[in-house]
Amino acid sequence: MLTIKQQLIPVNRFSRPGKKLVAKRGIVMHYTADPGASAQAIGNYFISLKNQKSGDSTTNRYASAHIQIDRTTIVQSLPFDEMGYHCGSKQPYLTEALAKLGSYPNNSTVGIEMCIETDGAIHEDTFNNAVDLVVYLIQHEGFPEVIFTHKGVVGWKDCPLPWVKNPSEFERFKQRVHSRLETRDSIGQDNLQDSITFEEEEHLNLSVNQWTILINQLKELYNKKLITDYTWIDKAVAKKLTASELLFINTVIINRGIK
Repeated sequence: MLTIKQQLIPVNRFSRPGKKLVAKRGIVMHYTADPGASAQAIGNYFISLKNQKSGDSTTNRYASAHIQIDRTTIVQSLPFDEMGYHCGSKQPYLTEALAKLGSYPNNSTVGIEMCIETDGAIHEDTFNNAVDLVVYLIQHEGFPEVIFTHKGVVGWKDCPLPWVKNPSEFERFKQRVHSRLETRDSIGQDNLQDSITFEEEEHLNLSVNQWTILINQLKELYNKKLITDYTWIDKAVAKKLTASELLFINTVIINRGIK
């Protein structure tokens, strides 16, 4: 059974513009370029981009993908009918990409990030999960069997690097997807649909006193400017904060040297 964990990015200018795709023309495969990072960690990173400030001295980053995949988990960050920032380019797009995806491929494609192992490889389980996901997108979300690598869209970026180094792996991926699609009549559409489940992350299960302590702690961190997004407090007040969100907050604090 293919389980897709939904953890949608809040609408913001940096990672979820909230714009609908103008059409569904293709699927773009990426890799995370972060050895050992999980699908959950990459999803948390895309969420964190909303906290960037416009007009400050730092260079803001616009980035997101619809799906992150690792050996055991598939995390959905964007609705499949919304645009993400996964294959933009300041340079001209490649001719084939323009012909099949249109003048701005971000607004006609779904982006999939494959996690890599500590040695930089795409594990076979991650590969197979990506095959399952692409088959689902084609059969049930209206995307055609048009599959690009990020490099195949923009030309200049070596992504996914393991497939750029070994193009036969990308060919194997497309062949595996095609083979699965060819057997769909014998599998049966209804049975395949039953094998896909969407799982929303559960909220923290805390007592009233525990929620009060957590809210007060978050407010103290906010007042000290150790966290800058009041949304975390609002979610705690509404008892809708999740375990992964709390872990992300803790990671941010640790990375800032707070013990």
